Amino acid sequence: MGKASRIKRERVSSVYETHEPTVPQNWPDGHVAVALTGDDQGECIEVTIHGVRHYLHSTTARELSNMLLSKIDEWNIKALAGGVAGV
Repeated sequence: MGKASRIKRERVSSVYETHEPTVPQNWPDGHVAVALTGDDQGECIEVTIHGVRHYLHSTTARELSNMLLSKIDEWNIKALAGGVAGV
């Protein structure tokens, strides 16, 4: 078994859901962060959301970005129709 498989197996998290904090905490750095990983990781992108780290391959990160942008565009249409500024 390779190093990446062992690392993934050992990386068990009990956090399956997060929500925005009631009060913003050091916006935006206290909410989200993105970094490149070191050579010791099997994945190349690290995304941290509300303190929970996620390690992604670049292709997964790209698809997440595409999906987020698509949903933000949908949200903006609804927001503008409701008289609220989009993002």
